[in-house]
Amino acid sequence: MRAFHLVALSGASVFIAASIAIGQPTPAAAPAPAPAAPAAAKVPGLSLSLPQIETWTLANGLKVAFLRVDTAPVVAVQLWYHVGSKDEPRNRRGSAHMFEHMMFKGTEHLPPEEHARDINRVGGYANARTTEDATFYINLVPSPYLDFAIELEAERMRNLLFREDMIKSEREVVKVEVKKQENNPNVKGFNRFLETAFTKHPYAWNSGGNIADLDATSAADLKRFYDTYYVPNNAMLVVVGKATTDEVKAAAEKHFGRLASGAAVPRPADEATEPPQTTMRRQVVEPGQVGIIIAGYKIPAASHPDIYALQILSLILGAGESSRLNMRLVRADKIADQAGTQAMIREHPGLFLTYAAFRDPSMIGKVETALQDEISLLTRKAPAADEVRKAKNLIQSAFVFGLEGADGLAEQIGQSWILTGDPGQFVRDLEAFEKVSAEDVQRVAKTYLTSESLTTVVIPPGGAPGGAP
Repeated sequence: MRAFHLVALSGASVFIAASIAIGQPTPAAAPAPAPAAPAAAKVPGLSLSLPQIETWTLANGLKVAFLRVDTAPVVAVQLWYHVGSKDEPRNRRGSAHMFEHMMFKGTEHLPPEEHARDINRVGGYANARTTEDATFYINLVPSPYLDFAIELEAERMRNLLFREDMIKSEREVVKVEVKKQENNPNVKGFNRFLETAFTKHPYAWNSGGNIADLDATSAADLKRFYDTYYVPNNAMLVVVGKATTDEVKAAAEKHFGRLASGAAVPRPADEATEPPQTTMRRQVVEPGQVGIIIAGYKIPAASHPDIYALQILSLILGAGESSRLNMRLVRADKIADQAGTQAMIREHPGLFLTYAAFRDPSMIGKVETALQDEISLLTRKAPAADEVRKAKNLIQSAFVFGLEGADGLAEQIGQSWILTGDPGQFVRDLEAFEKVSAEDVQRVAKTYLTSESLTTVVIPPGGAPGGAP
């Protein structure tokens, strides 16, 4: 996962929340690899021993990543499945989200809710999340319970019970969450933005789900999804904390090694490449209490080398009080209450967003124009050296703070694997960010932030009608 994501808004729901704030046999174990020595960060002005992540793969295809951290007697155990909302059938949106709930509702050997209760009983914490690209399960426990947490995750990987009453109940829980979004004009507006920006790719819907599709989803549909994606060869076990390689390897082999590998995993989104956008798109949607303009541009996938410069660009434009958008729209022109950016970095090509929140209906045109003007300025002239340095400092500080918690580090490893295929890529990103020049920032602005690729959705404030900028 790219280092900037430690401080970036992540996903549609967080973006909206920020805006609203204004208003089989077990194979023999192979010898454990020796722990790698820490490497010094090659970044001017920063003396830091970067973490060294050990990785290996079980015979059934399960990947394992381990990072030893001795700062506290705890261990983060996370299981990452390479399946998110983009992998759902188009008429069964919400399937991935359903499993975020269902995986806590009982297995062949564990009663409903017992996974979380057991983790809590030993003084730990359990949770789960679904994104467009992944679903992952979180456990944070005292170090002596490493084997126990891994056993619990292995149990629900292949032994989930598909009881009709459980499915009905959890479907209603998920539907309540979806309805809350549907009743929020800002969330509805952002969902419309996604539908407008993506005409073919499943990033056109968020990870929450769709009411009609959830109602149509049967136990057989869910079992098929589970058997396809919840298999060892589609998952990574991430362990971070006070443990040894031998302990992690032994527990992983003991509990996961007996599970059979699944068939080759289908990737429907790979066949749904979004065609190039050649004309500007603009929609005005249902008003909200606070006006919001979302203007977004298509950008490459997370593994593309231009992602580094695009994130520096995002920080220059929209991070903090001294960012260009804040200085222009909020402090100088006083036409918005908040303005910023969000680089939505995904496994497949994502979006670079600029946004502004405002209250005066008469400011719609001025706000929209100002957002585009600030983009245009960066395409014509490279940013100043101090702006680029400030953005790099923000990334460095976010990276250092992100090294403090086992849970956060585990999430960085999992995200890095999902987004780039390499669980250790986020460690090397720091040096790559440092190499970005002002000219690189201008180049990516000119390349990707073009008027032809612009999608704009206007959520007017207080019932005000929208209009052309």
